[in-house]
Amino acid sequence: KANLDGVLNLENITKAYPVELDNALTGVLKAKLNTAFDMKAIENNAFDRIKNNGEASITDFVFSSEDIVNPIHISQAHLTFKTPQVSLNSFNAKTGTSDLKANGTIDNLLGFLLTDGKLQGNFNLNSNLLKISDFMTEDETAEASNKSTSDAESLKIPDFLDCTIKANAKTVVYDNLNLKDVKGALLIKDQQATLKDMTSSLFNGALAMSGNVSTKSATPTFDMNLNAKEFDIPQSFKSLPLLQNIAPIAKILKGQLNTVINLSGDLDQEFLPNLNTITGKAFGELLNSSVTSSKTELLSKLEGNLKFVDFSKLNLKDLKTNVEFGDGKVKVKPFSFNYEDIEITVSGAHGFDKTLGYNAVFNVPAKYLGSDVNQLIGKLDSDADTKNLKVPVTASIGGSYTSPTVKTNLTQSVS
Repeated sequence: KANLDGVLNLENITKAYPVELDNALTGVLKAKLNTAFDMKAIENNAFDRIKNNGEASITDFVFSSEDIVNPIHISQAHLTFKTPQVSLNSFNAKTGTSDLKANGTIDNLLGFLLTDGKLQGNFNLNSNLLKISDFMTEDETAEASNKSTSDAESLKIPDFLDCTIKANAKTVVYDNLNLKDVKGALLIKDQQATLKDMTSSLFNGALAMSGNVSTKSATPTFDMNLNAKEFDIPQSFKSLPLLQNIAPIAKILKGQLNTVINLSGDLDQEFLPNLNTITGKAFGELLNSSVTSSKTELLSKLEGNLKFVDFSKLNLKDLKTNVEFGDGKVKVKPFSFNYEDIEITVSGAHGFDKTLGYNAVFNVPAKYLGSDVNQLIGKLDSDADTKNLKVPVTASIGGSYTSPTVKTNLTQSVS
């Protein structure tokens, strides 16, 4: 049984009692609280034998630890205790340039503190600016010298957490991305973080995302579903390495993109996808898209082999593609589009190691293939539809992104 009633200036603890603290304490704790319980009630969640009543608050509290890059300044937090729950009525804090406001409920607080029980709760989190780097250490060398925990321990989602967080942030800065109006729910349980119904504005378009990250096994795993609408292609492909790996050719495009991506695989020690383990599929749709004026080596080689095509005049509006991921490759299902009166069908695959293996079949009207060919066509049976005769020409694209090779069977096709 305990009754607490008073005010404690945490800065004075070391002056009143000879205790050595890893980090200096600051802040004022106020409490008016009474509690009564027995340990078996805590162990068995026998809430009828656990009596908590009262409230506690803390102001101007600074929390720092070797596992966080910036101290957390809690300007104000207020708790109400009433069996079986603890209500977090308010929580205002800053860390780095990020601000946090939260409220919610905490279940099983005594079980967590006094036994090996889970810390359960439901929280609402609001922020004007949430900068992910404020919660991470950028310099691994500095991290290694300042920490006693190993990287493997630091990258584990705590197994004692069992909570749901509903988040609403005006701006989230993640690496080089600025996400606006971020909303969604985060569920943490059994060393797995699950993201549900997250929405945001990004690249002048809309992003919806769900998925999970698990650190239960020795190798972290992830499963992600991403739905993007009207993304600006140059912006998104410049900022997202994942999209660069899925569709490297898109760096020569301008316009907008709709895409649905389903991915799963392993994560490395820096929590980045291990591309060779990825499986899944994606659908992409280009809106009002065209080729940029800047020529790449691949386009230059294609135009050198196929004199009858000017790739800058390609109309890619409403082009749709489907791809699958596996064995370190992106496999593209055949898709078609037109250049003037030439139908072009593309299929093949490229590797995450930047190797290329594609075929592009051009159904070329014979009129583009030179006077000799057209004279021969004129000698064909007069009943033949020579006017619309088309010759399939295949361009085989190999090599790598940086050093592509292009071979065509143009001569053979003409023959």
